[in-house]
Amino acid sequence: MHESGVSTGPLYRPEPRPPWLQGRGLVAAIVAGVLVLVAAGGGISYLLLRTKGSPQQTAASYLRAWQQRDYRAMGQVSVNVPAGGLAGPVGRAAAQLGTRRLQVSLGQVTTTGGTAQARFTATASLASGHAWTYRGQLRLVNRNRRWRVDWSPSAIYPGLRAGQRFVLSATWPARAPVLAADGTDLTTAAAAAQSGSVELLTGGVGAATKSQAKALGAPYQPGDAVGQGGVEQAFQQRLAGRPDLTIRIQGPGHRAGPVAHKFPGSPGKPVKTSIDMRYQVAASQAIASAKTSKPIDLVAVQASTGRVLAVAERPGGYNRPLQGVFPPGSTFKVVTASALTRTGLQPGSRVACPGKVTIDGRTFHNFDNERLGTTSLLDAFAVSCNSTFAMLATQRLTGSSLRSMAVRFGFNAHPRLGIPATLGRFTTPRGQVDLAADAFGQGTDLVNPLSQACVAAAVDNGTWRPPQLVISPARKQVASPHPISGQILGALRPMMRAVVTKGTAAHVGFPPGVYGKTGTAEYGSGRNPPSHAWFIGYQGDVAFAVLVEGGGVGADKAGPVANAFLRHL
Repeated sequence: MHESGVSTGPLYRPEPRPPWLQGRGLVAAIVAGVLVLVAAGGGISYLLLRTKGSPQQTAASYLRAWQQRDYRAMGQVSVNVPAGGLAGPVGRAAAQLGTRRLQVSLGQVTTTGGTAQARFTATASLASGHAWTYRGQLRLVNRNRRWRVDWSPSAIYPGLRAGQRFVLSATWPARAPVLAADGTDLTTAAAAAQSGSVELLTGGVGAATKSQAKALGAPYQPGDAVGQGGVEQAFQQRLAGRPDLTIRIQGPGHRAGPVAHKFPGSPGKPVKTSIDMRYQVAASQAIASAKTSKPIDLVAVQASTGRVLAVAERPGGYNRPLQGVFPPGSTFKVVTASALTRTGLQPGSRVACPGKVTIDGRTFHNFDNERLGTTSLLDAFAVSCNSTFAMLATQRLTGSSLRSMAVRFGFNAHPRLGIPATLGRFTTPRGQVDLAADAFGQGTDLVNPLSQACVAAAVDNGTWRPPQLVISPARKQVASPHPISGQILGALRPMMRAVVTKGTAAHVGFPPGVYGKTGTAEYGSGRNPPSHAWFIGYQGDVAFAVLVEGGGVGADKAGPVANAFLRHL
């Protein structure tokens, strides 16, 4: 007896082991255990031999993988898979149909012994714009205690057999037009005669190449009329409409098989742009009448909305007004002056304008080494004094504060015009020399006429807005409008007016109410590198930017083109 009072003696007397179990160790114990389980009703046989999963689960896994185009996963739950896997036959069928997206849903599943049938509904969204919905069926078998899809071509479509393929035939409707804001058809010869530059925006229509037809997908064939560049290409499906389409099953040797489905066609829908032919024609006339032979680019936007009113260039070809990248020269002083205003400077603040200034070993010159001595910020802006802005930037700004203001004016934003376009790019300067160069547009900052017109529009309206070109169907913008503070506008507007009345552009002869900024942007290398000529500005609700590539002095070359544009209105 323990202190607890519980007996420690044996509670029972074990039976002696049979002779056949004595001395057998682990093997004997296992055998005995098996005999006991068998005697208990064969439960171990059920545990080892029962089927894992269900036909519903296998069918759902297969259809989910098919919808995701995960051909490997489809093959893992199938038997009788071709040697190369399912990517070949299933992928080819999708390409033959021009399937852009597939949705499948599982229906009723019935089981009969070791087989099952799973019904499904498939909807294939085709490149033609049609949606083909049909019902199919999967056959499933129980193999090695798991349910598998018994694969054959009929798993893709009930009427499909080995050696057969889908063939599409299409008859296309008349193509819809690309329109100006007032409904003018920009794709006509008459519109091109008024302004050849509209083709930069609309693009053209031509015969599809083999690679283009492949990229568009069935039923497109080489030689079909498709958009080539611009809006025509970007909105190909909308403009082309939907063809009368027949899906047929074709056997080996091009033997015609049964028709799987027929779709009626529907006409294309127009695409409306913000282009205003009044401004577009004025821009083209201004460029055509320019005395320079250098390439010219012009963009005009409505300041209150950001809508692009005109895009013109000479010569044609690459869409430089919307996609080109150029140094801004002194037009960037609009951004720098805005940043300086936030530090407390005003148009009347006294500043220095020496002929040149050296910053961290690099010397920056004014145009023709012009010097004003001590002057106002307004006058330094009006005559475009590089030394003033280089010094003030390094004294009162940082790289991040200048970048922040550039972003406020749309730099590094991503436009959604409906066709390819870019806006200004600004990289944060790392040192004082880079900061000084960026301050007057001769650093790494890059722009084009589109981004420059939007900068001028921000000063005009008081809010930077992302530019818009395609207005129907409406484009969802990525960039958001940026309000410009009243403090900045109160300083910038009189300074931009002074450029026209008594500054670098005073001799151009602009009509009343014009505000602007000139720019002479050096590029290339050498002691006297070539330069681009810029003029950006606004009048009323219209903001604009003119670039004469390699034209030289902004006031002398770009200014007259901007003046002609406004006069032609």
